[in-house]
Amino acid sequence: MSGIRNKKSGQAMIESIFIIILTSLVFLALFQYANLFASKIILTHAAARAARCRSVGFNEWMVMKCARVASIPAAGKRITPAYAGVNPAIKAALQNNRIGDIWDLALNSNTRSPGSMLERGRVPDYMDSVNNPTAEQLLDYEYWDSLSVDIEEDMNLDGTTPGLAVVNVRMRYPFLISLKALVEGELRSPDEDEDIAIQGYFKIENHYPLYIEDANW
Repeated sequence: MSGIRNKKSGQAMIESIFIIILTSLVFLALFQYANLFASKIILTHAAARAARCRSVGFNEWMVMKCARVASIPAAGKRITPAYAGVNPAIKAALQNNRIGDIWDLALNSNTRSPGSMLERGRVPDYMDSVNNPTAEQLLDYEYWDSLSVDIEEDMNLDGTTPGLAVVNVRMRYPFLISLKALVEGELRSPDEDEDIAIQGYFKIENHYPLYIEDANW
């Protein structure tokens, strides 16, 4: 009888392992989908900001900067400036091993992290930059190199009625886990070429031809 019980116990353990693995994979898939969905919403917002920028007559470089800044939440790791450190209050709580204090601080404090404060100070200077090399010294993010802005606008403008600008913002976004390796039964980080193109779309009336004669940007 003990042998039968041990056999059933071993079978139950194996079944539990398979269920845990399957559940984990489903969770990772849902998390990855939610991450991509959120990034698409952010790119749609970036397309709207770029379209608004173009509709009042700004040039191609300014439109690109508007799209980049609006896409920061989905742009990955900040490259420039480097890591800004931890909030001093949180750092003090960590050093004192007060987990409850950290939780209370997160709930009751509206202070921003040093990183976000650094970004808030750099964004106006970034928007004032005259070219890409100068801009990269002020602010740069991991996925900005893959971000592109395509604008289709009616060039047959008579200057009396607004035309229509259609804006597409695209960016290559990496997977959180390697799908190729997952098919082969291995769970690891994705390779450099494992990513997906996500896109944000927006259209808006072009108002700048009503008061700017030159439609060539």
